Amino acid sequence: MPYKYKAFISYSWADRRWGEWLHRTLETYRTPKALIGKETARGPVPARLHPIFKDREEEAAGSSIGASIEAAMRESEFLIVLCSPRSAQSKWVNREVAWFKANRERENVLALVIDGEPMASSLPGREVEECFPKSLLMKVGPDLQPTDEAEDAPLAADARPEGDGKRGAILKLAAAMLGLGLDDLVRRDDRRRQARRRLVTGASLGLAAAMAFLAFDATRARIAADKARGVAVAAQGLAEAERGKAVKARDDAEGIIELILTDLKSDLEGYGTLKSVTAIGNRAIGYYEGQDVKRLTPDQLGRRARVLLMLGEADNKRGDLKAALARYETAAATTSEQLARDPGNAQRIFDHAQSVFWVGYIAWQRGDADRAKLQFTEYYALATRLVANDPGNDDWRAELKYALNNLGTLALDEGDAAAAEAYFGKSLDLALSRLVKSPEDADRVRAAGQAYAWLADARSRLLKFKDALATREEELKLYSPHLLREPPIVTLVSAAAVAEHSSAQIHLALGDIEAALLHSQRALARTEKLIAFDGSRSEFQERNAMALVVYGEALLHAKRIEEARQAIDACVRVAQSLSDRDRNVVIWRGNVLAQARLIQAKIRSLEGADRFSVAEIDSLIEEIAPLAAAAKAAPQTKRILCQALAMRAKILNEQSAWNEAARRCGNLQRDQHADGLAVLAETLAHSGDRQEAMRIAARLVSAGYRHPDFVAVNEELRLANLTDVTQSKD
Repeated sequence: MPYKYKAFISYSWADRRWGEWLHRTLETYRTPKALIGKETARGPVPARLHPIFKDREEEAAGSSIGASIEAAMRESEFLIVLCSPRSAQSKWVNREVAWFKANRERENVLALVIDGEPMASSLPGREVEECFPKSLLMKVGPDLQPTDEAEDAPLAADARPEGDGKRGAILKLAAAMLGLGLDDLVRRDDRRRQARRRLVTGASLGLAAAMAFLAFDATRARIAADKARGVAVAAQGLAEAERGKAVKARDDAEGIIELILTDLKSDLEGYGTLKSVTAIGNRAIGYYEGQDVKRLTPDQLGRRARVLLMLGEADNKRGDLKAALARYETAAATTSEQLARDPGNAQRIFDHAQSVFWVGYIAWQRGDADRAKLQFTEYYALATRLVANDPGNDDWRAELKYALNNLGTLALDEGDAAAAEAYFGKSLDLALSRLVKSPEDADRVRAAGQAYAWLADARSRLLKFKDALATREEELKLYSPHLLREPPIVTLVSAAAVAEHSSAQIHLALGDIEAALLHSQRALARTEKLIAFDGSRSEFQERNAMALVVYGEALLHAKRIEEARQAIDACVRVAQSLSDRDRNVVIWRGNVLAQARLIQAKIRSLEGADRFSVAEIDSLIEEIAPLAAAAKAAPQTKRILCQALAMRAKILNEQSAWNEAARRCGNLQRDQHADGLAVLAETLAHSGDRQEAMRIAARLVSAGYRHPDFVAVNEELRLANLTDVTQSKD
């Protein structure tokens, strides 16, 4: 019979990280192509092992937990039990195993050992190490309780390092569910992994070989020239031969570098780790640094600049912005000189545009709005020149799309959301027209997705919340077919994580806490996949911290205080680590970390006075006030400062504190962000300007803004207004 789920995962809540890992890994597993459709005792081999039901996450949707779990197990082909000493003692895991054995095929019960020791209950003194639930080892009675009659343990994969390891365990489970022999599946998977490895490392090895030949050839040429000194005819012939070989080797090396910078670049960035990208980039830059830069041809100088940009991007993702900026500025000096020599050359315009963008991007990350605007405006001018010279060139149209996104971002930062919406709308039109031509191109998918993302942000700023949410849904729909690829396309996984995070924020703005929880959980799952892929990337750690902070906020409003505290504490650890890496990155220190600390303070204030003091909120204000006061401050940093000031005033319940908060929050009118307007209304209401507070609140209510914090403020304003009306009548 057909099943709704391929498998049901049963595990202890204490092992939820393992449960999430197994769910994610099985859902994204792809059967080797050569085995798809092969006839087995279970029928044709499918391409995928999904969907997988993970009860601790999905059961909440059911009106009755018991009924929903039973229905899910009935509709699952396999039961996978995560075996650990915790699950062995879990009454829920034992109940689920017993139900499946009593109602379904016993041979379809699979076990995955993650901790403890199988059959330790039979070893005197080691009983606490037992990882198999009793209902897994014993027959079960009609009452679903384990009897004293033992039966053989089911097939067990062992994910422990001393066992099969994670990869071996997954292949063992996959083989059982696909009805394949393990050896065949392992061989096919090895071939697939080797093919991917060749894709990423082949260019590096080829470049290394070419460079090695150049070094060897140059030495050999010098030795030959020394020996041939005095034999003019022989020396001339040998020199010509050696020059020919050297030219060929240089051509080979240049060809490989061009391959890295074009055809393989997206594979390196999409599938390679920072380590592999940096290793290949260093080989390429080493090739140029071994030569006299002044004697390099214009094409060679252009490639050198592009390699520097690739290395700078890797430095940037690693969180080393200082090293990244140095590479970008070196590249920009080269491309600027190249363009000055040949101003009509499209490739020179393009090369310089890349350098200009990356210098501007570092400035934007550091909150230096003036320099970012200067660089991004120049980038837009260069992109416009490219399109004007060749309107049908898709690559140049892509550059114009990126340039429009940059200008839209700056407009948002300056509080001009209407201008931002116009920029992003034009960018989206360009991106979608390019995507139609190559719908499977991951780069074009991401470009279109980012245009949707920025447009959604602009619409949120204009208080068009439902439009913003619909735009994010279109973005996620665009990514969806590509997110299950294996290995993952990390650029799309990262973009999807941000889209889920933003969707959670919009749902919070609309007052839909359950939807906010769902989207924040999805964002968190995606960021954990990114970190599992390459934990060294500061970009992935930043995404993880952002997901944790919105998840923690949603949990707080759902009254799940302890879970909220755990999520926010985890966010603080990640964000603090990033901030310690480079305190000039405003988004780490002034946004993610500051917001997490603010929510942390809210949680502790709810837990009681013994867990919280005003000194804690004062410390946060002292930390971010200089960042918010700076000319280059990010708008979000200013909003967080104002929220902290309002919280302090509320705790102290002193008029002077409210007056100070209102004074320092006045600039939030310019930003026009809903969260900022809400806190401004609150501070104005308490500092004497209730009419303006009510005007702002009415505008937010009209737009559908129902953030839980604002709902309380608006109700307070409504009651105060009723009191005023009553008193005036009296």
